[in-house]
Amino acid sequence: MQNLPELIRELLSRRNIQGAGDLEKFLYPRLESLPHPSSMKGLSSAASKICRAIENDIEIIVWGDYDVDGTTGTALLVNFFRELGVEIQYYIPNRLAEGYGLSGPRFLERFKNEVDSGALLITVDCGISDRDAVGTIASAGCEVIVTDHHQMPIGGLPDCVVVNPNQPGCGFNGEMLAGVGVAFFLAVAVRSRLSEVGYFSSRPRPNLKQYLGFVALGTISDLVELTETNRILVKAGFEALTDSSIPGIASLLENAEISGGTITSEDISFSLGPRINAAGRLGVANVAVDLMVCDNMSVGATLSSQLEKHNEKRKKLCEECYNKTLDNDDRCLLIGKYSIVVSGDFHAGIIGIVASRIVEKFKKPTIVFARERDPGGCFRYKGSGRSIPGVNILNCLHGCSDAISRYGGHGMAAGLTVEETNFNSFARMFEEHAKLASKERNLSELIQASHDVECSIDDVMDDEFLKYFSLMEPFGPENEKPVFLDRQASIVSCKAIGSDNQHLQMVLRGKYANHRAIGFGLGGMAADIRASRKQEFYFTPMINRFRNKETWQVRVISVSV
Repeated sequence: MQNLPELIRELLSRRNIQGAGDLEKFLYPRLESLPHPSSMKGLSSAASKICRAIENDIEIIVWGDYDVDGTTGTALLVNFFRELGVEIQYYIPNRLAEGYGLSGPRFLERFKNEVDSGALLITVDCGISDRDAVGTIASAGCEVIVTDHHQMPIGGLPDCVVVNPNQPGCGFNGEMLAGVGVAFFLAVAVRSRLSEVGYFSSRPRPNLKQYLGFVALGTISDLVELTETNRILVKAGFEALTDSSIPGIASLLENAEISGGTITSEDISFSLGPRINAAGRLGVANVAVDLMVCDNMSVGATLSSQLEKHNEKRKKLCEECYNKTLDNDDRCLLIGKYSIVVSGDFHAGIIGIVASRIVEKFKKPTIVFARERDPGGCFRYKGSGRSIPGVNILNCLHGCSDAISRYGGHGMAAGLTVEETNFNSFARMFEEHAKLASKERNLSELIQASHDVECSIDDVMDDEFLKYFSLMEPFGPENEKPVFLDRQASIVSCKAIGSDNQHLQMVLRGKYANHRAIGFGLGGMAADIRASRKQEFYFTPMINRFRNKETWQVRVISVSV
């Protein structure tokens, strides 16, 4: 740690990471530092049931959520069981027609023959709030294991084996695993139990590190906090993605034009994650899982191309919805002092993305509702919410539960359904609870500067600094990507680019060198920036890929003129 650049030390110090031991642990996380799986409540019982099912040739069914976390967790288990020589079935509900969570009637209808013969159901990234559905399925003769990471429901846990780190008394409580992270530890426990009974005496023992690519994809995409455990999993997952032998993952990377190089959190957040998520948002999440479990590159290329088409459609729908909310012709945007509620005839599959964009613009907890008619002809509102650091949106919804038909999620993101008769009262209640939560935010969060460090662009774009900066990955909640401020840099060139001139391409001059820069969404500022004699640049470094070549460039976050 003696050669650590001073600027890196300052960044880590601001994150309360100091001392040789802590620096080493943060910059070089190791898998052997993971907590022992045996401390996860319910995991041993779940592994025992699964191994018994394998031994007795009992049908295993995985029911996963339709988002990136759920689909990657489902794909992880399908690939893992296949490597064990066990073919399992999986089901991803249609987001638009079926909604979130486990449906007892739908499951019994879809898997009637399997239930009649006594199947084992494993949920992934869902089920913790589906006590009634679990009861219905169990009473029909099917054993159930719920694996989830969402917060504990008010109405009590399902009456089955539950694996969820948020359970009281769980040794992983506070680790904030994603649903795919829980699925990974389930695979670890099953492999360990099978090893004890000699299952691998005649077959290869699976190398589970290859599945950490799924964990990285789901964890970053689901915006869960990057605790020490999640940092270890995601960091190793980046390595697994870079050299993945899983055909579907390799095809996904190739189609996104980021294969064969360094993987970053931004690659997942802005490229890989949205591609996987697009299928679920349009009601065809099974395409994403089919891709991630396919066994050859030819099929992978075909399915990856399908994802690309779904993603392009998703982008168009998002843009239309976002513009409609801001135009506000029908007064669908309700901006309170502490929260925002949006409602309209939107596509239900993309409202979460639109909520994120509104949060980015207004810096307030936001819920976007898609209005639809129920079977009785009345309106109801399906919503997706996103929050800001320090305001737990799920806790806010707990306070509004009297006006909500159904809800669930975690601190930064949640889904809910509100009946038309309760909608206005819900909006008022949500504003009140957002107000209380905002006032209770930590003082450090309230006074947090808009940047981490003031320095020259030259210092940040230095090769030695960038080498260690990469070691600070993964970036995300609880380890946000640093933003820097340079008050002295000057403009060498500046022009708007993109189909609608929405982005800004620049060359910036630091103290000693010129640096290529890009400002996403800043194209409208081109004339003002060129006309101003003095600018202050808020920026961060990012990797640019062009024709299979990686180079560092400056990403301008904002410009004060």
